[in-house]
Amino acid sequence: MKKLPVTLTIIAIVLSLSWQLSGNFEDAVASWSLSDLNDRAGINSQLKKHGSVEFIVLTSDEAKASKERGGDAMVARLNGGWLDAGQGINDELNLNGKNASILVRFKADKVEGMSPLVGKAGNDQNMAYSLFLVKSDNDVFIESQMGSDEIAGLHMLRYKLPPDEINKWHDVVIRFNGQVSQMYVDGLLRDEEVTVGEIRNWNRRPVLIGAQYKNEFGYANVTNDQVEARFNGLIDHVVLWEKYISDEQLKYVSGVKELKDGKPQYYHEKYRPQFHFSAKKNWLNDPNGLVYYDGVYHMFFQYQPPHRPGAYKDWGHATSKDLVHWEQINNHITPHKVWSGCWSGSAVVDSNNTAGLQTGKEKTIVAFITSGGNPSAGLGPMCTQTMAYSNDGGKTFTYYDQNPVIKNIYKENRDPKVVWDEDSKQWIMSLFMDKDYDFGIFASTDLKNWKHLSTFSIEGVRECPGFEPLFVDGDKSKKKWIFFGANGDYVIGTFDAKNFKPETKVLRGDYGLNFYAPQTWSDTPEKRCVMLAWMPTERYPGMPFTQQMNFPTELTLRTTPEGVKAFRLPVKEIQNLYSVRYKGKSEILKKLTGDIYEMNFEVNVKDKSSFTFMLRNVKLTYNANTNMLSCGGDPVRGGMTPDSWISPKETEINELNNMGRAPLKPVNGKIKLKILLDRNTIEVFANNGEVVLSSCFMPKDEKPVYSFNSKDGAALQVVNVYSLKSAWPEL
Repeated sequence: MKKLPVTLTIIAIVLSLSWQLSGNFEDAVASWSLSDLNDRAGINSQLKKHGSVEFIVLTSDEAKASKERGGDAMVARLNGGWLDAGQGINDELNLNGKNASILVRFKADKVEGMSPLVGKAGNDQNMAYSLFLVKSDNDVFIESQMGSDEIAGLHMLRYKLPPDEINKWHDVVIRFNGQVSQMYVDGLLRDEEVTVGEIRNWNRRPVLIGAQYKNEFGYANVTNDQVEARFNGLIDHVVLWEKYISDEQLKYVSGVKELKDGKPQYYHEKYRPQFHFSAKKNWLNDPNGLVYYDGVYHMFFQYQPPHRPGAYKDWGHATSKDLVHWEQINNHITPHKVWSGCWSGSAVVDSNNTAGLQTGKEKTIVAFITSGGNPSAGLGPMCTQTMAYSNDGGKTFTYYDQNPVIKNIYKENRDPKVVWDEDSKQWIMSLFMDKDYDFGIFASTDLKNWKHLSTFSIEGVRECPGFEPLFVDGDKSKKKWIFFGANGDYVIGTFDAKNFKPETKVLRGDYGLNFYAPQTWSDTPEKRCVMLAWMPTERYPGMPFTQQMNFPTELTLRTTPEGVKAFRLPVKEIQNLYSVRYKGKSEILKKLTGDIYEMNFEVNVKDKSSFTFMLRNVKLTYNANTNMLSCGGDPVRGGMTPDSWISPKETEINELNNMGRAPLKPVNGKIKLKILLDRNTIEVFANNGEVVLSSCFMPKDEKPVYSFNSKDGAALQVVNVYSLKSAWPEL
């Protein structure tokens, strides 16, 4: 028995060395060493030569490096010519299934525009696989694209070559396993992406090496007038596998002893917010599926990789134990090839197994998703409400096999928000009906079968409903329901298990420029209702990410002289980022030199005095005569925010209020402000959160300036400021 592990080890070493020593990559479906036109793999998918292609012998160190990676020290020089392999002798170049790997060893002479290396290419909807160099402005990228029939569009990986490496030898490996795709360059992991489904295998175009088709569609002959974008340089070998090659094999073909993570060190870029969540890269919008389970907060969100149509977004996924330190993980909820992409929705923990889907000890997490669809483009039915569930704590999700749980009702009805109603012992779903300002209310006892209860409207409010029971002033005998929409505006009223009856007018939820699609965690420790929203903006220059979230806030209902209102304040976990405390009077502001702070101020304005704070390049002004709080500076607008949200229509928008404006009355002659200032974000919570203003701005490179000024005697009586640590890992 003791000899068995040694025997197995010897066998593994022999098997490993067998393909290394052969240099023929016989485990591949195709292997072109480019010493000639032959395929060194088991089936000879012989190449055809077009134009200027010659085979040359490498010498010295280049020859040695080639042989160390499985090559034969002979390469093809492409100078306007190219090679094609058709579909392979037995169509073996149509890679199948959920496992594929591609290797190309090359050295570019020059890169102008697009320089294809290898691919069965087309447009986003018929792409099989491709690997190429592309020049954009003055930068050169290695880029791979791979199509899957689980989604519309394709999966893309990208790496920017340093200028001094553009004309050097590179070993590039793309590998894909139906869950994730990875790009390794010279043994360094340079990019990866959640990647679902099977590789698209019905692309009937031939495999081209060193060129690509001009036309996105069709199966034209491989002739000079049908191809474009030639590669100029040397290609040592091209290998295609119908498997996810092992780390050991990847190290060998890359000529390294150890694989290393060479991805960018995200979250330390110049314009990256330091305690507001943003995805590592690519587009983010609405928060979805906010759920708390077993000590972990889950944040799903609309996530848009490149080359995807809008109907085919993922639910990206991040987790946190304190609502502050987030980690984006590779467990997305991805589009369903029948029901289409993942639009906005919500999630719940089915603690009592009402759906009967629990299979083990873990409680079932159930996600409700609008499967977007675009029937005219062949992308699924129009906007149905579907369900997916997880029995492993949110790591993986399975689509319910009897979807949709609610069929399409009207146009793009969407954004299901589900909560538990303790009084009626049923699940309640609110749904935007996409008809004027209508929202539907539905009920279910098992999360699978839903009954339409009622419909009502909130003037000026559309999309992304939130419907929550809360206790007024924390008094459990005073339950009210708040209903809000995508712009944050809300009404408060009662719910009788069928109809919602508003008792307030429509109230403003946020007066800032960048606040949209809020959603809540409603089953948190201490039974807090915690709100998170998207901050829509233009893209910050040169950043890998687009868009961000606001900082989580606790939502409460409180009695005011004007009636019951919603209040919001940052969650107390912001204290986990506290660093240095500055306490005193206005002169303390002169000591501030950083760019991320929590600031707490109390200003005495009982003599109708006004004041202004300068916070870097943001100006926060209070006009005691008009009782208006205004925020201005260098706004970064988003496409989702109507001008009417910035200020009343009769008021001119200027440099003092172009980031938001809110009515605010003093309380006992004082204005209290809590301000969260991030690298590119300001969130102002006035008078304990009665008024909130959330906006983004374009930071400036100049030395930060912090000051308080009042021409008519407003007194800054309390200054309590905390410099904040970044929520992201240190470099």
